[in-house]
Amino acid sequence: MPPKKEKEHATKKPPKTDRQKKVEAEMMKTLTTQYNGVLSSNDLKGMKDVFDIYDTKSQGIIKTSSLGTILRKLGFNPLESDVQRVIKEVDPKNTDQLKFPEYVSAVLNIPTSVTDKDIIPAFQVFDIENVGLLEAEDMMKHLSNIGVQLNEFESKTIKDNMNINEKGLFDYNETLVKYW
Repeated sequence: MPPKKEKEHATKKPPKTDRQKKVEAEMMKTLTTQYNGVLSSNDLKGMKDVFDIYDTKSQGIIKTSSLGTILRKLGFNPLESDVQRVIKEVDPKNTDQLKFPEYVSAVLNIPTSVTDKDIIPAFQVFDIENVGLLEAEDMMKHLSNIGVQLNEFESKTIKDNMNINEKGLFDYNETLVKYW
C-alpha cells in the first residue's frame, strides 16, 4: 500500500495588529471621503475584502502584477494594454507593490469595455415587436425595478438621454450609439 500523502495546508496569514487595524480604519475613512459619490463605504469594504485575499502577508500590500488577474476574477474583462497602462500609472517605479489606495485608483481607472453589442440584447428583451423602439415610461419603470434602485438624479439623467419622440418612444439603438 503506498504511503499516505500529507495534506498540503495553505499558509495562514498572520493576524493584523491593533495598530494595523487602526491605520486601516483611518485609511478607509479617508477613502470614503475622497471617493464620496463614486464609491460607497460598502463598495470600499468589498474592494478591501478582495485586496486582503491577495495580501497574503497582511502587510497592506499586493503585487501590482496580480492586478489583471484580480480584475478578471471579479468579472471584469480589461484589455491587457489597459491593465499595463494603469500599472505604470500606479507603480511608476516598477516595485510590484500596490497599497490599497493605489489599488482603488487602479480599479477605477480600468475602462469598462461595455459595447452596444453587450447592451442591445438587454433592450431587445423588452422590444417584443423587434422594431428598435421602446416606450420610455415603461422602460423607466423596468430600470427602476430591476437590480439596484435608481435615485431621482440617475432616473432623470437616463430619461434626458433617451431622445423620446412625440409618441413617448425612444430608439435604443440611436441612444446607445450616441452615449456608449
